[in-house]
Amino acid sequence: MKKLLGIVVICSLLGGNAYADDGKAVSYGGVSELPEDARPNDATISLFEERKKRFIDKRRRQSRLYIIEPKGNAKNFDFEKNLISSKLEQQLSKGFLLSYLFYDNGVVKYDGKAKDGRFKEDINNETLFFTHSTGKSITSYIVGHAICDGYISSIDEIIDWPLMENTLYQGQPLRNLLNMNAGDMHVVDKDSTRFMGSPEHHRHMGLDTIAYLLDGTKKKGNKIFYNNALSDIIANYVVFKAGDKYDDLMRKVFQDKIKIENKVSYEKHGQSVFHILDKNPKYNGSPQTLASYSYHMTRLDFLRVAEAIMKDYQNKTCVGNYLRESEQQAKKWYKYRPSNDKPFWINKYAKKYGSQFLFDFYKMKNRNIIATEGLNGQNIVIDLDNSRIVATNSAATGWNVKTYMLNVIRKGKLPK
Repeated sequence: MKKLLGIVVICSLLGGNAYADDGKAVSYGGVSELPEDARPNDATISLFEERKKRFIDKRRRQSRLYIIEPKGNAKNFDFEKNLISSKLEQQLSKGFLLSYLFYDNGVVKYDGKAKDGRFKEDINNETLFFTHSTGKSITSYIVGHAICDGYISSIDEIIDWPLMENTLYQGQPLRNLLNMNAGDMHVVDKDSTRFMGSPEHHRHMGLDTIAYLLDGTKKKGNKIFYNNALSDIIANYVVFKAGDKYDDLMRKVFQDKIKIENKVSYEKHGQSVFHILDKNPKYNGSPQTLASYSYHMTRLDFLRVAEAIMKDYQNKTCVGNYLRESEQQAKKWYKYRPSNDKPFWINKYAKKYGSQFLFDFYKMKNRNIIATEGLNGQNIVIDLDNSRIVATNSAATGWNVKTYMLNVIRKGKLPK
């Protein structure tokens, strides 16, 4: 048990449900996102859903959103009557899951949203969710398109980027950045994802400031060091390489390939006072200093991303071959702990990590499974052999990913 503001919160490993016992919302000091160890009641979930909306609206008012508009060509899914699952019904009625989609061979066989009336505003098909680290995988998917469209030569292209010419990333193959073994463990704080020497979150400064902070750094080692800052550097490398065709690239990915139904956006980097000191002030505010992997999208567009990835892989398109290469060259994942007694994280069941995706899953040897994972349960798992997808959006960590995702992918059946 852990006391938060005097309220006892109990976490059940099996059901994953825990509540403040007086039914009041817990503020967690006014932060905009729930901490990963939170086990919120409905009032708290409602509060943080409001904060999420306010955060996105604030970034829009600040002109800190990059927005891709829908084209009007959205893929319409085939839906069947929901399969019976009392466990899923219980989760959506009382638990942390806000959206659950089970796609099987072209058909959505379970379309679940949190029960109406639980929160101040009901979850619906227009509700925006943070992708969190699933956005890392989306960024990698965009890299695949950038390669196939000729903006980037290959996964082994050597980074030659004037903005970063005096940093440890210059001269490395792009593969190292994608696999997160770029030797940057000594320049990023692993807990806060802040760059050493900076009091600010990396997204509150442009890449020009980050380049200034990294001036003179050298690569150290080649172990996987999973961190948020590096994915934003990859996102901005795409901007640099695509140049004035960047908007065309993004529209091609989201409008023509994924075929989004609603606006998709990402949070742009802000500017820091440190940029005044930058040796390259010409980059201040330029597009290649602003991009991030932090996307906002609706539940069904989340599923559209997953289906597009699956079809590229299966059809062996150019982007599909990028995904296949990513799988083949994936590295041993250091967080593999399938016997862990807290089954809340997909990455604990993955043996390999490559190009910002998780591969090679526990009890699914010799099966082609690709997965993404975002903070507090913004997850996608795809069975590339059997055309199965489970996509979730969640308010909090604390529900069993083995029960609700991995076993469903493995067996093709929902929990009873």
